[in-house]
Amino acid sequence: MSLTVIDVFKALRLEPDKALTWAVGDAMQRRYRETYGHEPPKELRPKTGGPGSHCFAIYPNNWRAEIEACIIGLGADAARQVDLFAERS
Repeated sequence: MSLTVIDVFKALRLEPDKALTWAVGDAMQRRYRETYGHEPPKELRPKTGGPGSHCFAIYPNNWRAEIEACIIGLGADAARQVDLFAERS
């Protein structure tokens, strides 16, 4: 297990907005608890928006599609439309 909600936001090239990451994280944590009967493991990792560290829930790699679906379902994909006009390198 090594996947965080933030990792999936970054893989989708979406800005990890605090309110949206918390909403997705809450939904995934509930889903994990429903599936396994306990909270997901946590790991201390560097913060995404500044110095310091934060305890992040860690999910199995095979949860990527489910996390992506949650992100898109909560409307984050709309923010990605800016990429259509971004210059590619």
